[in-house]
Amino acid sequence: MIWIIRICIAALLLYLAVAVTAYFAQRKILYFPPALYHPPPAEMVEIRTESGYLGWYSQAKDDRPTIMVFHGNASSIDSNMHIFRDLQATGFGVWSVGYPGYPGTAGKPTQENLIAAATEQYEHLSNMGVENIVFYGSSLGSGVASQLAANHPPQLLIVDAPFKSVADIARKQMPFLPTGLLLKDKWRSDQALKDLDVPLIWIHGTADTVIPISEGQRLFDGYGGPKTAYSLKGADHNNTWLNGGRDIVLNALENL
Repeated sequence: MIWIIRICIAALLLYLAVAVTAYFAQRKILYFPPALYHPPPAEMVEIRTESGYLGWYSQAKDDRPTIMVFHGNASSIDSNMHIFRDLQATGFGVWSVGYPGYPGTAGKPTQENLIAAATEQYEHLSNMGVENIVFYGSSLGSGVASQLAANHPPQLLIVDAPFKSVADIARKQMPFLPTGLLLKDKWRSDQALKDLDVPLIWIHGTADTVIPISEGQRLFDGYGGPKTAYSLKGADHNNTWLNGGRDIVLNALENL
C-alpha cells in the first residue's frame, strides 16, 4: 500500500512540475522570433512610432488602399518580401507591422504588447493621412489583425491560416493540463470579431499541419459579417500566397 501512495505522490509532483514549467515558460513556447534584423529594400522606408515601434512603409499609388501586413510567429517584419512586391507592383501601399521582441523592435512578445504596437502603428499610418486601410494577417498575424480590427475596423480583413483562439489549440495539444487557467495570452480571435461587420476573407491550406484548416473553419463559421472562404488544396501553412492566395488577395483588392 505504501508503494501505491508513493507512486501517486510522485505522479502528482511530476504533474505539478510540468504545469509550473508550462506556466512560466509558455511565452518562450508560444513565440519564436527570428534572431536577425534585415533593413528594408530600397522601395520601403523604416518608420518608428512615438513609442519606438517599427513599421516598413511604401506609399500607395493614386487612391489605392494600403495593406497592413501582420506576419506569422516564426517570421519577422521582412519575411513577406514576395507579398510586398506583388502588392507594390499593382500600386497598393504596404505597411509591414513590427512586433515587440521581434527583429528591429525592443520589448517582449506578449499579446498586450503586440496589440499595443499594432494599434500605435495603425494610428501613425492614419495620422499620415492614409484612410483606405486593409488588414492582411497570417497565422499569429491573423490574431493581431483581428484584435486590432475590433477597435479600428479596416476596409477589408484578410485572415490567412487563422485560428479561433490559441487557448483552443493549446487545449488540444496539452489536454492533460488546465490550459484555460494557465494560459496568459489566449488570443481569442472569435471574441475580437464578434461585433465586427466588415468584409472578411478567409484563406487556408488544406495541408496545414501547424494550424489545421478546421481551426480556421471554426473562426469563419462564427463570424457574423460578410465573409468569403477559400480553401487551397494541398497548400500548407507557409505557402498559401504562392498556391492561389496571391490571386485571391489581389482580385479582392481590385474590387474594393
